Amino acid sequence: MKTTALMHTSPRQRRITWGFGLAVGIGMIGIGPLFASLWPGFDHSPWDVNTMLLGLGVGLCAIAYIFGRIAVAAVTEGRRNAVSPPTRRAYFVAGGGFVLAALALTIALMSS
Repeated sequence: MKTTALMHTSPRQRRITWGFGLAVGIGMIGIGPLFASLWPGFDHSPWDVNTMLLGLGVGLCAIAYIFGRIAVAAVTEGRRNAVSPPTRRAYFVAGGGFVLAALALTIALMSS
């Protein structure tokens, strides 16, 4: 099983506690901008700001998924059907969301 450096360097109990705590905390922060950018009741007139909120929400939710997956992998460590830690795809999704948010912010600042 491929693991990240965090999986090797920190104790199991710390990975469980911090992983679940950060997953819930960052996920609750990220779900707001994500819903605000997709919900039909919000004003969607400035498309660049809406795209920035979408990228920020996707990036934060992907980071929350990574921490949650690390915590679940620590809980099931040593079991017969253990869950594997996050793959590189989750990191690419998070990075892509943050790049999208940064580009949309740049466009919003240049156009105003």
